[in-house]
Amino acid sequence: MAAPQTQKCVFQIVSIVFVVIMIIFTIDFMTRTTRPGGKGQLKERIQKRLGDDSSHTKASERPQE
Repeated sequence: MAAPQTQKCVFQIVSIVFVVIMIIFTIDFMTRTTRPGGKGQLKERIQKRLGDDSSHTKASERPQE
């Protein structure tokens, strides 16, 4: 059986490797995602793609003649 000192050293090495892997995954995940308020809402994004076309506005938002 291995000595307790050797088991402690192996545990510490495995723990450090695990923490490093978790930090790498966290950084990778954070770079691939955006925060919830980072993007405009769907309606705003659609309006930007279509341009400021007044035919897509509600009747209550149209100017009165």
